[in-house]
Amino acid sequence: MTPDFIRKYHIYKLIAKASEMSYVSKGKIQESLTNLYELHLGDKLYEGLLKTNERTIRRDVSDIETFFGVEIVHKRGAGYYIEDDSVVNNSQRLIFDKMELFLASHKEQEWSPYVTTEDSSLNTNIDILGLVKAIEEKVEVVVSYNGWFDDNGFEIVKTERIQPLHIKQVYRGWYLLAYNEQLGVKNFCLDSRITSLEITNKNILKPFEFCAKTYFKNSFGILNDNSKAERVVLKVANHHFKYLKSKPLHHTQEIVEEPKSFNTLTLDYTDTSIFGTIAVTLQPNYEFLIELFKFNFWVKVEEPKWLAEKIVQQHQFLLEEYYPHISTNSLALS
Repeated sequence: MTPDFIRKYHIYKLIAKASEMSYVSKGKIQESLTNLYELHLGDKLYEGLLKTNERTIRRDVSDIETFFGVEIVHKRGAGYYIEDDSVVNNSQRLIFDKMELFLASHKEQEWSPYVTTEDSSLNTNIDILGLVKAIEEKVEVVVSYNGWFDDNGFEIVKTERIQPLHIKQVYRGWYLLAYNEQLGVKNFCLDSRITSLEITNKNILKPFEFCAKTYFKNSFGILNDNSKAERVVLKVANHHFKYLKSKPLHHTQEIVEEPKSFNTLTLDYTDTSIFGTIAVTLQPNYEFLIELFKFNFWVKVEEPKWLAEKIVQQHQFLLEEYYPHISTNSLALS
């Protein structure tokens, strides 16, 4: 996140709390941002809070309207408020939450006695708000990218002109999906692999039409490798079944059968009664395979058979690597 984004975020928080009966004035905005800056004195991320002249605030309010899709009323001599606060919806509150988590992560060393957060890989030099506007207004972005092994074998992209399409967060990573004729639709991880990113003022004459919901329909995580979607049937232990019921693996998840024994004090993974069945329809690629490995004994693949066999092969390989002199038959589940 850039200092300018931090300033806009805090201005939006102030305006979101206002109403027709209690406008937030420019003076109040300036005072609040100055006080906030003094609390974080010396932190470069907060230096943008000092840019609070009338022109900057007016431009920030305009950017906030575009980014959050709200209409902010300005009454001369009084200040600002959001005319219809019902538009401050769950999606926007999620952005608020993620921003608060990001700021908590940024201050973790100072706040460590009170807060522990997971680091995000997001490159703080990237203007997320500017990228969102570039997507909306369909303007060119120039990017340079030094890929890792998973990026098509250390792929290097040098000063490529692209059309930004969508931003997606997956776990602790942030990704920009973009398009041009040479690359097709490609995702760029917005971390240290981005060596430069410039948002231009050049409009794209024939923009590529993109729908994130359609593009990610069959994918898991960030990868869409155009492979065939398959129905994957999983046996899930009761304790983890509850978790997947409340937080589905995929939007296609269906509950086929609940465990016959739901609340058991012991976990005997040889007891078939503690297992329920769920199914998802997706591309069972390596991202999904990694997710399955996280589940340990809790989840077993029933279908397709090739996926179950692949998991068995990989576990056998690991056993041979860790225990080269011990027969796999002699290793029992303890």
